[in-house]
Amino acid sequence: MRRMGHRVADLIAEHLATLRDQPVFATLGRQEADTLVAGPPPATGRDLESLLKTLGERVFPHAAREPHPGFMAYVPGCPTFPALLGDWIAGGFNFFAGVWPVAAGPNALELSVLDWFRQWIGMPDGAGGLLTSGGSAAMVTAAIAARHAVVGEDASRMPRLALYASDQAHSSVVRAAWIAGVPRAQVRSIAVDDGYRMRCDRLAEAIERDRAAGLLPMMVMASGGTTNTGSVDPLSDIADLCAAEQIWMHVDAAYGGFAALTERGSLALDGLGRADSVTLDPHKWLFVPFECGCLMVRDPRRLKAAFQIFPEYLRDVEASGEQVNFADYGEQLTRYSRALKIWLSVSYFGVDAIRDAIDGAMDLVLLAEQLVGAEPSLELLSPARLGVICFRAHPAGLDDPAALDSLNERINGAINAGGRYFISSTRLGGRFSLRICVLGYRTARRDIEGLIDAIVREASRA
Repeated sequence: MRRMGHRVADLIAEHLATLRDQPVFATLGRQEADTLVAGPPPATGRDLESLLKTLGERVFPHAAREPHPGFMAYVPGCPTFPALLGDWIAGGFNFFAGVWPVAAGPNALELSVLDWFRQWIGMPDGAGGLLTSGGSAAMVTAAIAARHAVVGEDASRMPRLALYASDQAHSSVVRAAWIAGVPRAQVRSIAVDDGYRMRCDRLAEAIERDRAAGLLPMMVMASGGTTNTGSVDPLSDIADLCAAEQIWMHVDAAYGGFAALTERGSLALDGLGRADSVTLDPHKWLFVPFECGCLMVRDPRRLKAAFQIFPEYLRDVEASGEQVNFADYGEQLTRYSRALKIWLSVSYFGVDAIRDAIDGAMDLVLLAEQLVGAEPSLELLSPARLGVICFRAHPAGLDDPAALDSLNERINGAINAGGRYFISSTRLGGRFSLRICVLGYRTARRDIEGLIDAIVREASRA
C-alpha cells in the first residue's frame, strides 16, 4: 500500500509541478476516444505501473487542466495540495458521514466548517446546512425545502407554484425548479438592468401578477455572482421584497460567495446574510477539489421538515439532542466527509492566505479590464466583477454585427487551440462576447498580459 500510495503521490505532484509546460486544453471526438480505452475488463489483474502508464498515455492527455494558470474559462477549479490530501484521507478512511453515531468526529468537523461559512457570509447564529456534491445539488435541496414550506404534503397545490430568477441565472437554478416540481411555464425569468442585475420592480410586478392569478410564489433565486458577468443582484432590496411578500429568498453565490472574505467582495455581496438559503461551492473559490458544494440555510429545521425520514433500519442512528444527521437535511444517506479537504486546506494555509488569493484573482481581472480599455481594437462589454470580465474584438471600420460575431468566434477558437490559454464565450445583448474568469491562484500577471496580446494579434488578422 505504501509503495502504491507514494507512486500516485509522486504522479500527482509531478503533474502539478509541470502544469505550465502542458497544454491547458485538449480533447477528442467520441469515436477517437472510444479507441483509447474501450473493451472488456481484464480477466486477470495488472500491475499498478502498467495501469498508470495506460492512463498517462491514453486518458490524462485528453482533458482540460483546470488548475493550469492559463485556464480562464467557465468557472475554474484550482485545488490546493493539502485539500487533495484531505480528499484522499476521507476516501481512505471511508467515513460514512450520513448519520451521527457512526461519524461523530467527521460530522463535528463538518459542523465547524459550516459555521466558518456562516460567519464569512454574515448569516445569523443558528444557521447551518450541509456540504453537497456541488452547487446544482445545493440548488435542488433548497428548492425542495422551499416547496415543502409552501405546500407541505399537499401535492395538489404544486401546479400553482411559481419561482423567480433573473435572465442571467445559472442553468442549475431553472433545473432545480423543474426537479422540485415547479411547472416550467411558471419559472419566471426576470429582466435585468444595464449591469445585468435583477430588476426589483419587474420582480415585484411578476409576483403581484402571479398572486392575482391564484398562483403560489414559492421562491426568489437571486445571484451572488452570475456565471456570465460576475454581476450581483441587489440582494438587500430583494431581501426586503421577499420579507414583505413572505417568499423564500435563495442566493446562488456558488463561486462568488467566498469573495465575502475580502473587503470589496463583502461590499459587492451586501445583503447576502439576509437570505433564507445560500449556495456556495468550495470547489471553486475556496480551492478544494471537485466535488464540493454547500447549502447554507437560515433555519436548518426547514431542511429537516422536508427531508427527514425514519425507516425501521435507521432507528438505531436517530439523532438526539444537538447531534446532527446530515442525511436528514438532504437527499443523500450515504455520503462521504467532504469537510476534511476544506478543513485541512483552510487550516494549513490560514484564512489570510485564502483572502489574499481571492483578492489577487480580482486584481488580475481588473488588470485585464485596463488592458482591454487601452487597446483600440477591443471593446469592453461588461466590466470586471468578482473575477469575470467580458469583451470582444472590435477593429476600426468593422461594425456589421454578424461579421463581429464571426470574428470573435474565430478568435475564441484560435486562442483555445493554441494550448497556452483556455477561455470561454457568452452572449450579452445579442453580441458574441469573449469571457475571462480568473479564480485560480496559479494565474499571474504575465498570463493576463500574454492572453490579451494573443487576442489582439488574432484581431489584427480581421
